[in-house]
Amino acid sequence: MVPDPNPPEPRDVVAIDGPSGAGKSTVARLLADRLGFAYLDTGAMYRAVTWHFLENQHNDLGDAATTATLLDELRLELSPGGRVSVAGRDVTTHLRSREVESRVSAVSALPAVRAHMRVLQRQIAAAGPVVAEGRDTTSVVFPAARWKFFLDADPDARGHRRFLEVRAKGREVSEAEILEEMAVRDRLDSTRRDAPLAKTAEATYLDATRLSPDEVVAAMLAEIERKGRP
Repeated sequence: MVPDPNPPEPRDVVAIDGPSGAGKSTVARLLADRLGFAYLDTGAMYRAVTWHFLENQHNDLGDAATTATLLDELRLELSPGGRVSVAGRDVTTHLRSREVESRVSAVSALPAVRAHMRVLQRQIAAAGPVVAEGRDTTSVVFPAARWKFFLDADPDARGHRRFLEVRAKGREVSEAEILEEMAVRDRLDSTRRDAPLAKTAEATYLDATRLSPDEVVAAMLAEIERKGRP
């Protein structure tokens, strides 16, 4: 996918922000299915860029020229089934690796990367209504989104949820390691200079600590109906 430098401003978007492990991906997929919208996983896009940088041994993130070259060569594609490919190669199984996990916040903080991803994300959403989840979808990527949510949960619940998720994908890791990784990710996400993680005034706050994914989706659907669908 080649970015359109001037994509239209999408409005038929459900934008969901929140910290790592809050359950955004699960909820967004369920909600997209219920609404008949496409699902846009912005986190997977940043992970794909991170994998691309690692694969090309781009370790000096201060090297702006190499960053620009690799972004131009990215050719990122998202399939309806959730598969992610870079330059024609399916990289889905690599996106939750320890190497990508440890690097994605630093890569995501690069202004050039965020600008490139924003254009791609808006281009995807311009093709039809989407449920998009990430960390700056309500504030920066889709500021005109018709429906905005901030999904949160306490750190222990988030850590346990992420632990089960990564173990299910075959990664051998302890829950303590996951909690430590998440603490680092939270700090980086909330303090980065470009588009830090934060709840916008328009976003509806939902605490998922004691809610099932179906209960969160029900709450979101009620709010969407309250605000009205086009």
